[in-house]
Amino acid sequence: MFEFKWLSLLTFALLINLYDILGYHFTLIRRSTQLPEQVIIKAYRVHQLLFEMIIILFIGFVIGWKYSIGCVILKWFGLQDVLYYLILQKKIPEKFTWMKWTPFGILKGDLSGNEVIFQAAIGIIISILILIFS
Repeated sequence: MFEFKWLSLLTFALLINLYDILGYHFTLIRRSTQLPEQVIIKAYRVHQLLFEMIIILFIGFVIGWKYSIGCVILKWFGLQDVLYYLILQKKIPEKFTWMKWTPFGILKGDLSGNEVIFQAAIGIIISILILIFS
């Protein structure tokens, strides 16, 4: 990763996906608590965000801030959600109701599976352009 700095983007995407796959599975699916699911989801999202921020800051301090910005763009454009379904070999949902924080989601609200894939592709392109031109 240190010799090929652009791999930090791929490493980031894979790390946060691994964290989400394992964290979601063990926090929500295999939970041994009787807390309501909404409480558990909120708590999980807090530590998920903290993990992502730590990785982004690490990349920024060790590899470079333009790489951190590229990682943030990948996350914001929803690549992590697309990879989640691809890695688990699950069908991509026809409707994404939880991606209102992404660029297309801010404009439209609920997104179709194709819109999320298109948005993630745009995020990849923007991240690569940032690395090339900065």
